[in-house]
Amino acid sequence: MSVTFLLGIRALLDDNFGLTAILAMASAIFFISQRIQIKFESSTGRFISVSLLIACLMILVLALLVTGGADNTGPLWIYLVAPVTMFFAGFVRGVLALIAFVVVCVMLFFVYDDSLLLTSYSYTFKTRLLYSFITVGFLSAFYEYSRERSYRTTLKLSEQFERMAHHDHLTQLMNRRGIQTVLESEYSRTQRSNRCFCIAIADIDHFKHINDSLGHEKGDDVLVAISSIFKHRLRKQDFLARWGGEEFMFVLPDTNIDQANKVLTSLRQTLSANPLKIGGKELLVTSSFGVCEVTQANNVSDAIRDADKALYIAKERGRDRVVQIVEGSVV
Repeated sequence: MSVTFLLGIRALLDDNFGLTAILAMASAIFFISQRIQIKFESSTGRFISVSLLIACLMILVLALLVTGGADNTGPLWIYLVAPVTMFFAGFVRGVLALIAFVVVCVMLFFVYDDSLLLTSYSYTFKTRLLYSFITVGFLSAFYEYSRERSYRTTLKLSEQFERMAHHDHLTQLMNRRGIQTVLESEYSRTQRSNRCFCIAIADIDHFKHINDSLGHEKGDDVLVAISSIFKHRLRKQDFLARWGGEEFMFVLPDTNIDQANKVLTSLRQTLSANPLKIGGKELLVTSSFGVCEVTQANNVSDAIRDADKALYIAKERGRDRVVQIVEGSVV
């Protein structure tokens, strides 16, 4: 926009009023394109903005080809079209736009015997101009294709690293970092809406004995199988994470302590009633649960500490049970 505007002023000083009008109109369209991009921050707004920009640029260059510009140097601006089009339109749309532009240039130069041109160019100049433009267009397209492919690869790697940072590699559940993000979000929502949610910690009973008798590989299989049972038995709005070792954390949004107790009791009963198939053998595994409610008066750190305390009490009371702590009292 700025360059076109300055060139328009230069053309005005040279008393080239036709070129001045063309460049002034192009500057105005570039400005409108920019404002659309800023005001409408959406894919549709960007598509309109980009289409307007590229169409204006191509028409401007075609006008310079037809008129010759200042001292027949107008055709030199043709080399802006390829990189600008590929950068803004992307590989596929950019290639299609450049093909259409080349077709129009060929028609201007060769189909109508220069009858559409207001100036004259030699045959050699026209062919060399198009050959060199096609070469620049090919290189621009190759660069854009490589850039898009690199971007997709980088984005995929970024998503993988993000998942690895927030998920446990064995069970594919969220890890401590991942569930901590959920806890912060839910606590903020609780503060805003005066709602409650519950935190529960579960521990696999006698897991050390399972590891010692079956080996750590089979112990890992047990963790994967139990995490699958927990995950598929939870409600859609609930969150599950591997808290560490054989411990799992549950975050139950919009759930009071009584509702949480029912959910966890159902999980406990499902696990204890369905032996796991590990290494071709059936293995009965149970789990103990400690649960506490998070409210405006009981923050996340306190609730995690109380849930861990309730879990410890569940272990002391014989395991395979759910223990609640409500306002500091064990239930």
